[in-house]
Amino acid sequence: MSWHVFIPDSLLEETNDPKLKAYKVGQIARACAIFGVEHIWIYKAGGRDGRLIKTLLEYAETPQYLRKRLFPIMPELRYAGVMPPLQIPSHKEKGSPRIGEIREGFAFRRGKKLFADIGLDRPALVKGIADEGRGTFKIISVKPLRVVPAEPPGYWGYKVHWSRKSLVKTLKNADLDVVIATSRRGVDVRDAEVPLEGEVGIVFGSPRKGVFEILKEFNERYEFDLVLNTIPGQKTKTVRTEEAVLATLAIFNFMRRD
Repeated sequence: MSWHVFIPDSLLEETNDPKLKAYKVGQIARACAIFGVEHIWIYKAGGRDGRLIKTLLEYAETPQYLRKRLFPIMPELRYAGVMPPLQIPSHKEKGSPRIGEIREGFAFRRGKKLFADIGLDRPALVKGIADEGRGTFKIISVKPLRVVPAEPPGYWGYKVHWSRKSLVKTLKNADLDVVIATSRRGVDVRDAEVPLEGEVGIVFGSPRKGVFEILKEFNERYEFDLVLNTIPGQKTKTVRTEEAVLATLAIFNFMRRD
């Protein structure tokens, strides 16, 4: 089972403070990392911050030792330091290399040979077939330091998709088994049977507009498998998107059995 979280590009519409924007995106990243979300989709909802959201989410997911290689100096990252560290399995500390250890890295050519920066004192020689750029590697030798391409051993992080398309078109591109919308008008989650199997999409609205209001603005309709109120009895006038993401994933995490 894989979880796909859908957030609007209008996620940050309630603030003009760039530091607060980075903080809010960091809360989304942190919630998704805590509960093992594998895909975050940014759909078109009339906002102007799609690129900023994508950049900050990707930056947070990248191991610290690879950030300088993958991200040039850019205004979008000016306040990235306010985002909490994710501390997911791919974010390894430096330490000493161990045979069998799997690390995230960046492959690059030096002459005819391919090396990978895996966050250690020296680059590792890559054996086998691998593309240049970011990848996952397993240490097969310490002296000399050599690695081979590998698959992550479990949850490793999330991928970010900025669709630039409306919600309905984005959901179709995602090719999901189950799609659940969150709404204050939905079924009380305590009374629902939630089908958390296969590729599961969880859709969130913006701070000012719910999922159905966003659909209406784009003259779209979508038959969700379930519409849930995951914060029944809320005592605040509104629930911020980052709060809804954390609350919803916490409830679903309790339900999941994979």
